[in-house]
Amino acid sequence: MANTREIRLKIKATGETKKITKAMKMMAAVKLRKAREAHNATLPFFQHIQETMIDILERIPEEFNTGFFDKREDKPNRKIGYIVITSDRGLTGSYNHNVIKLAKGIIDKKNSVVFPIGAMIQNAMIKDGYNVVTDLGITSYEVDTITAARIANHMIKLFQDETIDELKFIYTDMKSAMTVKPNVLHLLPLDRAAFERPVSNKNNFTLELEPSPQVVFDVLASKYVKGVLYGGMIESFVSEQLARMNAMDSATTNAEKVIEQLTRNYNRVRQSSITQEITEIIAGMSNV
Repeated sequence: MANTREIRLKIKATGETKKITKAMKMMAAVKLRKAREAHNATLPFFQHIQETMIDILERIPEEFNTGFFDKREDKPNRKIGYIVITSDRGLTGSYNHNVIKLAKGIIDKKNSVVFPIGAMIQNAMIKDGYNVVTDLGITSYEVDTITAARIANHMIKLFQDETIDELKFIYTDMKSAMTVKPNVLHLLPLDRAAFERPVSNKNNFTLELEPSPQVVFDVLASKYVKGVLYGGMIESFVSEQLARMNAMDSATTNAEKVIEQLTRNYNRVRQSSITQEITEIIAGMSNV
């Protein structure tokens, strides 16, 4: 059994670990709140863009076409691009594991291109032999609208150049205060049916667009892709912070239990030591 000095050192070390995990939980909570506030501030803007796109499609001929609707269903050897988000580091419970598991379950190595965001997914996909492209049109990754716009513009260009024929987005969605779940979202090509309003809700006003409906729609479509991408980036970041909060909360609780158990052991050892000393004193006095 360890002596009192060894137990005290273990208690001190565990206490320091508890301070770190508690601080990390608080930092994650602050980041989560700020990310939510940023998302809520920009959400009305992107919702307005979607509504305007719906208005345009309601008032132009059915034969109106744009490259954003090009499905290329008959094209041989179609390439599907996947933007996949994880964190750069661990201490997030099952957050990274669940995203990587989903990605590997749906991505075809032969006809797919993986655009990873986060060291965890990048390392995992490269290790397993997937076609990984790290160029996303950015020099550094930040969860903000500027980064989302640069990634979106880069991906749209790859789609327009037919380097990729379809683009999907794998991110993590925060379902509740305790639950996060990986999700797959289709980004390109756009689905016209997704921009159709029920007949009963259609507006009757006239819409005049310059220089042309297609030019205006294409500009809005690129902003729409940016908005969806930004929303997913925020959700992934929030989910990561929530997962880290939960992991650090569990680690803090475990540290408290370890300290409690070590304290009991310390008291037993100390009591045993005192009892032994008293016994030795009594034995020594009886021999006088």
